[in-house]
Amino acid sequence: MKLSLLITILFLSLSTYSIEITRIIVLKSERTLQLWEGKNLYKTYPVKLSLSYNNPLFTAGPKRREGDMQTPVGFYKISKKRERTSYPKSLLISYPNEKDRHNARVLGIPEDQIGGMILIHGNPYRPSPAVRAFGKKLGIGEETIDQWARDYFYPYFDWTNGCIAVADEDMNEIFELIKKDTLINIYP
Repeated sequence: MKLSLLITILFLSLSTYSIEITRIIVLKSERTLQLWEGKNLYKTYPVKLSLSYNNPLFTAGPKRREGDMQTPVGFYKISKKRERTSYPKSLLISYPNEKDRHNARVLGIPEDQIGGMILIHGNPYRPSPAVRAFGKKLGIGEETIDQWARDYFYPYFDWTNGCIAVADEDMNEIFELIKKDTLINIYP
């Protein structure tokens, strides 16, 4: 009787403990996304960035305008949790922030050309036109391109247009742990 009561109390105390992720840190140069619970590192995930990172002549930097294939650098928050869009699950990052808008003004970039829709996401439902074109150049048939991308492209190459990609199983876990307005710091 005492043992079953002790086990029940232990189970209830463990099951009521919930993780509260207070910050996401992305280190672009290390290709990692870290989840922080207060001052404690909870977990680290590998990430993929822009397709341009596969080009040895590409110079990584902060995002300046739409279409530059860069991932932002700065301090943001998760502004929305999204499901069933181009990706099963994604987290919208609050890019551009006021500093990004200021930098664009200084560089003479119109605000409507700064871009947006920077996400943390898993694999898309369908490969992008750029990934499809790359697969076609390699001789991958249209009927097998989806599976080829999941098995051989997404895990080993950078492939986004400036977003932060993680494996689908990692995205499922991250999505459950992150709340709207969670802070995200993205470093070079």
